[in-house]
Amino acid sequence: MVGAFTMSPKLKLGATQRLKRNNDFVYTRKNGKTFRCRYFALFSTVRDASVTDFPHPRIGISASKRVGNAIARNRQKRRFREIFRALQGDIRLEADIVLSIRPPANDASYAELEQLFLKAIQYNALRRARP
Repeated sequence: MVGAFTMSPKLKLGATQRLKRNNDFVYTRKNGKTFRCRYFALFSTVRDASVTDFPHPRIGISASKRVGNAIARNRQKRRFREIFRALQGDIRLEADIVLSIRPPANDASYAELEQLFLKAIQYNALRRARP
């Protein structure tokens, strides 16, 4: 069929796709692989696929007061959640990611953050193998 329009699956970021417990944050930061850049530090671990309760990647985002006031911190968290949501199809299902936002992220463009996030995913070997 010429010119057929195919829709991509709806990508959501539900509550089960977020790291919420402090133990998960601490474990990932302490035992995970690290990627640091000017705008953020990304820590990641890979859960055992046979015992996992979550069949999708999970992310936890932290932004300290150094990033700015509450409005600036929440804006940055929304930007990174959207980047993760859009790229979740490229991330291994067993991945747990903790993202620590740094103050210069306020001045970065969305495209720049997205490019560095992809680079971090590749660096930490979290890219899903496509069949």
